[in-house]
Amino acid sequence: MHLTAFLLPALLGASSVALAAENPHRRAATLKSRAPKRASKPAAPVKRALSDDSQFLNSNSQKFVVNGTGVPEVNFDLGESYAGRLPIASPNVTNATDNELFFWFFPSANELASNEIVIWLNGGPGCSSMDGLFQENGPFQWQSGTFEPQPNPFAWTNLTNMVWIDQPIGTGLSLAAPGAPAQIKDETDVARDFAGFWKNFIDTFEMQGFDVYFTGESYAGQYIPYISSHFLDLNDTTYYNVKGIQINDPSIGSFLVSGEAPAVAYLNHYNNVLNLNDSFVAAINERAEACGYNTFMDLALTFPPTGKFPDPTSFATDNITLNECDVLDDIYLAALYINPCFNFYHITDYCPFLWDELGFPSLGDGPNNYFNRTDVQKALNVHPHVDYAICGDDTLGLEHSLPSSFTVLAGVVERTNNVLVGNGNLDFLILTNGTLATLNNMTWNGAQGFSSSPFTDKFFVPYNPTIGAAINETFFQSEIPTVSVGLVAGGGFYGTTHTERGLTFVTVDHAGHEIPQYVPGAGYRQLEFLLGRIDSLTEQGDFTTQSGNYTGTTPL
Repeated sequence: MHLTAFLLPALLGASSVALAAENPHRRAATLKSRAPKRASKPAAPVKRALSDDSQFLNSNSQKFVVNGTGVPEVNFDLGESYAGRLPIASPNVTNATDNELFFWFFPSANELASNEIVIWLNGGPGCSSMDGLFQENGPFQWQSGTFEPQPNPFAWTNLTNMVWIDQPIGTGLSLAAPGAPAQIKDETDVARDFAGFWKNFIDTFEMQGFDVYFTGESYAGQYIPYISSHFLDLNDTTYYNVKGIQINDPSIGSFLVSGEAPAVAYLNHYNNVLNLNDSFVAAINERAEACGYNTFMDLALTFPPTGKFPDPTSFATDNITLNECDVLDDIYLAALYINPCFNFYHITDYCPFLWDELGFPSLGDGPNNYFNRTDVQKALNVHPHVDYAICGDDTLGLEHSLPSSFTVLAGVVERTNNVLVGNGNLDFLILTNGTLATLNNMTWNGAQGFSSSPFTDKFFVPYNPTIGAAINETFFQSEIPTVSVGLVAGGGFYGTTHTERGLTFVTVDHAGHEIPQYVPGAGYRQLEFLLGRIDSLTEQGDFTTQSGNYTGTTPL
């Protein structure tokens, strides 16, 4: 999850600042430190039974088998899965055998997934992908406000083989030799290390020649384009056969563009939610005008674009100061006075803070750290024990790399013609119009940006029949509906979508920074599109797993 908003030392400073990749968690921590002090801190997935004829069980993978009924606190059978750490075959670090990445791999019962695998990466940098598995798109969920894990009917394993990976080294349950993380200087090092791990993974599970898809969010907007570009450069379809990528609420450009420049227009649109007073709104609108943000956004959201955009600060008036142009932080702080539980990851959250097993993304303190438990690490074949943190070391030096939209992202579009970029409209860290402006300044497949408005076609999410059935059953018994959190997902028109020259941009209503968590049906539909199961995100009809393509019980 996790934003990538780097902390601007001087918001309107040198060009190197404007071009650096961003670390949202560091910014989030800074925002919290400036906040006023508070008084207190689709149907259940069907899994194959593990048997001797399992496609992925062999002499090399046997040691990674997870007991589906032995995962602590999970009171149902997770079926076949494999977890543990594999070493990195990489020239980038010394003591390479002591550097290992953790994975949790779930095979799919979907017959269309027989020769493909999807990778999920969280961001940070330094945030564990167990967050995505645990609270977004895994076969079970333990979301904020729930007291125990639940089966997830919108598990992406219903569609395809899925693996969640903690990377770079030292992230989450992964292992790093002493001093090794300091040797990772940029995203190129990360990509090479990941390729070394991935070759070992493919050999372990005998997946040579599988189609590979990357998915993730936030700072994975840096990781995924760099890693997939490196895979494509290797020109080796036995191990690195990348067919497409999907990045949501991604860190792909300057935070001046993705956050600051569109922030006041965002406030104007959503002030019915934020409820900031008239004098503050008037004053910050004057500042946005003086900082040149309005002029910049008018230019950046012109379709087709008239040329490359200058830095937003080039439009600022002479009498505006650097601090006055930090409008996003000031909106955040003002929102906290109105709603002390304001969550920049999802702006419609209100008090009280939800109880959360990981303590994230709920801004309340989590009661404990599930993946740091000895019994959990033992169940996942993690040894030796590591001190797990949902978001750990963010000092990897990765901000030496330019944003992916300036470098490798366009090449990935051109070589796969299958790139999906999504943004949750309730995210106040990576703003929808900021992501769109960043893409509109990028050139791919012979042209810059989008030739027409991306807001005209509607993104359709199929309705989930299980939720209606559950509510009807309790309603006719004159009871208050009690529905598992995993069943809660709406349908209908959920935003807008647009595809040009191999790149799809999609907005998602009701979603914050983590689309599969807040709107699981939308995340599920996006993956169907990435995998080629549907032709367009405008397509109306059932989820593909409601048709005859799924070999198990209908999951949705």
